[in-house]
Amino acid sequence: MSVTKKYLANSISKKLGLSKRDSLFFVTSFFRIIVENYNNKISINNFGSFELKETPTRIGRNPKTLEEFNIRARKKLSFKPSEVIKKNIN
Repeated sequence: MSVTKKYLANSISKKLGLSKRDSLFFVTSFFRIIVENYNNKISINNFGSFELKETPTRIGRNPKTLEEFNIRARKKLSFKPSEVIKKNIN
């Protein structure tokens, strides 16, 4: 089962007694804040941190033709879970 924004909003609504509309607004706003602040490291206590990382330019290869080509440098958003999350998973 995938955890969607709607599922998160329904869970928050049930747990906190908020309306589903307010809960969905909260979840949407939370993700919007993460997207808007992607240039910074975002740390959430007992959950983890989001950080923007840059991948360098590298050489790729077509496995069929063995033709080489350049893959340009990119930015990616990485997530590092906290120790609390790691303990709950294992």
